[in-house]
Amino acid sequence: MDIKVVCNSRNKIDSRVIKKKLIENGFNVVDSNPDIVFVVGGDGTFLREIRKLKYDGFPLYVGINCGNLGYLQDILLGEVDNLIQFLSKNTEFDSNKISLATISYYYNDGTIIKDNAINELQISGKHYHKIKFELTDCKEFKETVLSSGIVFATPYGSTAYNKSLGGPVICDGVDVLCATLFAPIQNSKTKDYIQNSLIGNSFSFKLLSDFDDVEIIIDGQNVYQDLKKLVYIKIQIGSDSIFKLKYNEKSYSKNMLEKMIKDDL
Repeated sequence: MDIKVVCNSRNKIDSRVIKKKLIENGFNVVDSNPDIVFVVGGDGTFLREIRKLKYDGFPLYVGINCGNLGYLQDILLGEVDNLIQFLSKNTEFDSNKISLATISYYYNDGTIIKDNAINELQISGKHYHKIKFELTDCKEFKETVLSSGIVFATPYGSTAYNKSLGGPVICDGVDVLCATLFAPIQNSKTKDYIQNSLIGNSFSFKLLSDFDDVEIIIDGQNVYQDLKKLVYIKIQIGSDSIFKLKYNEKSYSKNMLEKMIKDDL
């Protein structure tokens, strides 16, 4: 079995220890075409590394938590020895599916550029400047909005920046997005925004303000697109997915609830 181990700069020692244990147990530690990818770090590391791998849907991903909350990183560092023994004794594995958001950039020359996100797409004014845009959903909703920006979050991203903005937490396995505004201007044209979030399967975003004052962020990482030639952006829950190893009956939802509630109930 071929296993790739990736990490952030703070977890290189942990990564080397894990690689050594894998080799000692007969696994091939590789740099390309792995069957399984170990991601060592926190949720931010998981998001960055999966993006570097271009959301490859073939390998099984294993999140080994060396960060803080670690909603996506559901295996503790102290569980690695048992995990390696589990992998040694089995040839077929169950998995948890993570549905990705598909982002499409539509340009005035007919070009369409595709991208993906695990957590969220954020479009915002630089330095908290207000931006004006048109927001539509997959049904009949359409509104012109003036705000500091908007976050389109998947169920996995709904517990991150979206939640800090007051957006709803969406259950894992529900293939919807939430669109949450931050710092919207409340006036007669936007008085319908009693709550600053919408839930739907897809949304379209059309920028109406100064292109030079806007930034696009996917899963915490700045992304460049030529906004001057952009007609609109569409985001939806698509058919693309990645798969995480199911180990010890852990799931994203169970991990999230345990860490969010912390046994307070």
